[in-house]
Amino acid sequence: MTVTMPARDLDRLAGSGLSPADLENVDVDLEGRLVTDRLGEEVGTVDDLLVSRQLLRAPFLILQWGGLLGIGRQQRLVPLDVVTVHEDRVTVDRDRDLIRSGPAYAGDLEGEEAETHYLEVYEHYGVDPYWRTAPVSA
Repeated sequence: MTVTMPARDLDRLAGSGLSPADLENVDVDLEGRLVTDRLGEEVGTVDDLLVSRQLLRAPFLILQWGGLLGIGRQQRLVPLDVVTVHEDRVTVDRDRDLIRSGPAYAGDLEGEEAETHYLEVYEHYGVDPYWRTAPVSA
């Protein structure tokens, strides 16, 4: 059975009241960790995770790079489906150019606009959205 609910209610982990220990698919704090591509090239760092309080899952990490004091900083969402967590870094199973060319993270979207944004991210990485693949809890 699959979940067909819309992906509209995602929050940053930092403001959600949850910790990584509360999540089903992440059990360590990733904030600030180095992010590399599948060839080991540095891409940026983890800024935060987006989480579903309802499913207790983190479908995305927020990747950031560049900028000075927030000016010029770039942010992208990366589905955790294409991420491997190591002790000292996070690896995305894609090339650096594909990762950095993804849709810019838009944290101010709500409702259908947010869902469309998340879908664009999944399509960019070639994976199915979590709301179409996540098992339903009994």
